[in-house]
Amino acid sequence: MMIVRLLCMVWFWVAAGVVQAADFRVTFINPGGETGFWGDVSRTMMAAAADLNVDLEILHADRRPYGMEELLSLRLEQGELPDYFILVNENQAAARLMQLMEGRESKVLFLLNKLTPKQRADLERRNIDLHGIIASVVPDNETAGYEMAQSLFAEARRLNPEAGEIRLLSLTGDSTTPAGLQRELGMLRAVADNSDVKLVHAIPVDWSEELAFARTKSVLNRTRIDVVWGANDDIAFGAQRAATDAGLNIGKDILFAGLNWSNRGMNAVRSNELTMTHGGHFFAGAWAIVMLRDHFFRSVQGEVFVDVVFKMSPITAQNVELYLSRLGDGNWDKIDFARFCKSSSNHSHYDFSADAILEAAGS
Repeated sequence: MMIVRLLCMVWFWVAAGVVQAADFRVTFINPGGETGFWGDVSRTMMAAAADLNVDLEILHADRRPYGMEELLSLRLEQGELPDYFILVNENQAAARLMQLMEGRESKVLFLLNKLTPKQRADLERRNIDLHGIIASVVPDNETAGYEMAQSLFAEARRLNPEAGEIRLLSLTGDSTTPAGLQRELGMLRAVADNSDVKLVHAIPVDWSEELAFARTKSVLNRTRIDVVWGANDDIAFGAQRAATDAGLNIGKDILFAGLNWSNRGMNAVRSNELTMTHGGHFFAGAWAIVMLRDHFFRSVQGEVFVDVVFKMSPITAQNVELYLSRLGDGNWDKIDFARFCKSSSNHSHYDFSADAILEAAGS
């Protein structure tokens, strides 16, 4: 009887393990760390993975040069590869990452920054197989950059309607990452649409708050600036410190706009220190898992490349209280991410909008 009882217990443990086993496995090569924007990306991804029964592994490159390539190479050497890798074309590293993936059975989804047309053409010219790329999910960075700039110009005119010229300092991310380049393109389009705006400087600050502080301090020592367009919230805050050191009154003498939907950014909008924080794109971590679940459980045969571009949304003085009440706690586990899947909701298209996020967070 003891042997039978032991066998029953073993069978129960095995059966329980089968029931609890993940549907599929994913490895995310995160170009950043566990805090800040890239930490937020990982946290929404983890919340979605928990909802959708996904075994998720996250490896952080901590913005080290060639860190993503090193992590991917080491992970490929370990064997027991996941069903999917989630990769990012940060600093245009994606071509090197895809060369490492050559001959591997794991599929690839590009997150936030996908292969550029030139990278794709170069890889195809070298006969690198790209059929393993099954999807990408990227935000509309150009529109975000445009709307950030327009918010600065409108507020500058409201505060000083008699001014003949609005002097703009643009602090961009870097000179290679597609997201940063597209945001900058949106800013430049807004400048072209507003004849009273003069772009004094456009300076890359490598997504760094400290570098933004130093570069802005140098500019303010030489010339007057009315508005500062920051490619993300941290950049805007670095520039603000320089303006404060220069004796300027934030929100009156000089205006700032940022991007990331960071809690710090939302509170700055509330206190009139930012005209807006654009964003919502850290939810792309969750959207990647949603799309991979749909791919894994697809009913059609063959590989279908799905290129999803989703709109980001501005948080302004008019809506910041709503966003803070729904999203300010950063608790993404309260959102049921299964509701965003096509395969479980019978939706014909993805709705990754801010309205959908707010509704899910408030339900």
